[in-house]
Amino acid sequence: MITRNNKLMDSSTATSEGLNRHSLKGKGAVVTGAASGIGKAIATAFIEAGARVLLCDLNAKALEAAARDLGDHAIGRVTNVSDESQVEGAMRDARAAFGSLDIVVNCAAFGVIAPLTELSVEQWQSVQTVTLGGVFYGVKQGARQMLEQGRPGVIINISSMNAQQPSAGQVAYCAAKAGVDMVTRCAALELGGRGIRVVGIAPGLVETPLTRKELENPARRALFLEAIPLERPVQAQEIADAAVFLASDMARSITGHTIVIDGGLSFSDLKAGWRRRFAHL
Repeated sequence: MITRNNKLMDSSTATSEGLNRHSLKGKGAVVTGAASGIGKAIATAFIEAGARVLLCDLNAKALEAAARDLGDHAIGRVTNVSDESQVEGAMRDARAAFGSLDIVVNCAAFGVIAPLTELSVEQWQSVQTVTLGGVFYGVKQGARQMLEQGRPGVIINISSMNAQQPSAGQVAYCAAKAGVDMVTRCAALELGGRGIRVVGIAPGLVETPLTRKELENPARRALFLEAIPLERPVQAQEIADAAVFLASDMARSITGHTIVIDGGLSFSDLKAGWRRRFAHL
């Protein structure tokens, strides 16, 4: 254990802080889905690493609270990522406010749980428009700003282990996230020679406000954790730490890859526990 400011923290926290400190100093960033959960954790870590961040989210109240929490290095902008013009505006605003756009994190997403045979066209389209379309618009418009300014940049797409691991009742979400991985690879191929790296992070089960209700139920929590070799959910801070690393010069030779952070969930035996999870569908 290491003591700092009269508080105890474990060595992994100390190592994380040591790696993150000043590694993004002077960088300007956009993070979508930044009002809560993984997006807010990433924005917080970026600011702690020296960056300034434009927070994008559709939830105006939560966005205002997040910007207030993060202080002077954060700006909130209500943004619907399914609308390309709004995404373009966010990228331009960030470049104007910070002097450059160096990092884009496409985190905004959502899913619908429903049997494939009962999933409506509207549900399917809404998931694709936000979860896949929002990433495409973020990559496209972020890259345009980086190319215009003539300064290298990094784009990080938040994928999911469900891009590779199918899940009953989540066909729309799984398909969208699989698309995100291919956008990452295609964009890395096209943009690498022009100074832009494009990478992805694929989280497993992460403890966030969205998953907390499930995880607070002891039976449900046990059902989830029995399929995870590390026997715990991933913390949002762990995703944020990976994002800082990927955005920094320490990862300057990494592009086109999506890093899986899931406690081993994607290679474990999911069938027994998770089949029971969706038995009601």
